[in-house]
Amino acid sequence: MEKIRDYQTEEVSGVVEEVREIRMKISEECGHDLNRLIAYYQKVGEELRKSGKYKFVDPEPPVEKPAPTESTRGEAAD
Repeated sequence: MEKIRDYQTEEVSGVVEEVREIRMKISEECGHDLNRLIAYYQKVGEELRKSGKYKFVDPEPPVEKPAPTESTRGEAAD
């Protein structure tokens, strides 16, 4: 039987609170402006990538869906 993790521990709650405080400080530094926040996180991401300290996985490009075909007789295509 799989052990269920308790995420309501004081240790976890403390970490979550610390992360929220850091995020709020960053947001304040960016004037709570979404565009500035995005630019900030992109810059930090680029710096972390260049440092070579962390491994990043690039997302897969979206799969292109084939264009729907139309029937010339007004019937649904197969």
